[in-house]
Amino acid sequence: MKTKNILQCLVVVFALFMYSCSSDSDNDTGEPNPGGGGSGITSITVSASANSIELGGSVTFTVTANDGSNVTSSASILVNNSTIQGVEFTPTATGNYQITARYQNITSGAITLEVTPPVITALRVESTQSTIKIGDTADFIVIGTDASNNEYTITDSATITVNGNQITGSRFMAITTDDLQVTATKDGVDSPVFDLPVTDETAPGTFQRTVSLIDATGTWCGWCTRVSYGIELVEAATDKAFVVAAHSGDGMQNSYSSALVAQVNPGGSYPTAVLNGTTEWTYPEPSNVDQVTNLASGTTSRGLSVNSMVVGNNLQVYVSAAFVQAMPNAKLAVYVLESDIVASQANYTSYYGGVDPITDFRHHHVLRHSLTAVLGDAIPSGNTGAGQKYTQIYDVPIPSNISDNTKISVVAMIIDNTFDIVSSNGGHTGEDKDFN
Repeated sequence: MKTKNILQCLVVVFALFMYSCSSDSDNDTGEPNPGGGGSGITSITVSASANSIELGGSVTFTVTANDGSNVTSSASILVNNSTIQGVEFTPTATGNYQITARYQNITSGAITLEVTPPVITALRVESTQSTIKIGDTADFIVIGTDASNNEYTITDSATITVNGNQITGSRFMAITTDDLQVTATKDGVDSPVFDLPVTDETAPGTFQRTVSLIDATGTWCGWCTRVSYGIELVEAATDKAFVVAAHSGDGMQNSYSSALVAQVNPGGSYPTAVLNGTTEWTYPEPSNVDQVTNLASGTTSRGLSVNSMVVGNNLQVYVSAAFVQAMPNAKLAVYVLESDIVASQANYTSYYGGVDPITDFRHHHVLRHSLTAVLGDAIPSGNTGAGQKYTQIYDVPIPSNISDNTKISVVAMIIDNTFDIVSSNGGHTGEDKDFN
């Protein structure tokens, strides 16, 4: 009986020993405990060598576990939730950055790194142009240098002065042949004077022939989309066609478009498209693109140089008309246009998918304003002789009917007293269009 009791006791002791061993080895796989990082690590903290740095500087991060161990080499650093390579970070822009770290399946709390603008100790002004012609636009760049000789482009935050007058932005149209004396200022730091020479504009001996296309149109005119489609084909074929869309009977009609429609479409027949002021574009217009492009081939003895730019709430325009051959009774017309105007358009054609109406039709080259009389201002006779030039500079408030200042273009035309348009040139604001 005693022997039996002893055996039972031994069995109980053995079972307890095996259970104890099994419990000790349950988590002996090398994997971390749920919610922990293994070896007793349950949380981590990320720290930075600096909490605020200037743009151009760098910062180094350290990751520390709750047991005090440094786990940086085994952790990942995230900046604004994006993992970076290594533990050093060099920001490329100012602002606040959120920094976290990840070690195994543990993520740290976030810290904030502030990146401030550098302290500029010196400035200089540069330009991509070494010289410009009268009527051209100069583009200026302002470079700032900090105490460590790091350089930054700070054009947008600097104040630029040309010939003693502060300008808006960093572009300037030269309207005289005086050199441009340019300086910049930021946070009390002034640049030395940058000198940009301005030369006179010389007209060539001949000019590229161009073609003007005046489109008498309206959103109510269902057949006018045929001309619109033809214009797209023309513009795909040549950059020497200058289009003016004169609207009538819709919300884009104005006194200038009405006067132009009266000149080119006195009978009121729609659609009507007129080339160089006096020649009707032959129906069907999309099938007669060559009629337009042929008028823009070869050379001529009169030409135009046009530049325009938006400066704040004003529109600045430079126009120069040159004559290799005399042209008595010459006139100059300068039109302000707007493109990409969305308005519903009636459509009786198969073009544009045959949809009628086209609710989101985009209207281009819409005549909004004329800087001259619509049929042109007379050019003084002393400026229309062989070898002569005539220059006009306009600086006017942007017309109130312009919807989007970024969609403005300017077209100029030399016209005779029968409204025969002998030369056209122009383009989007900000484009220097030299003599064609």
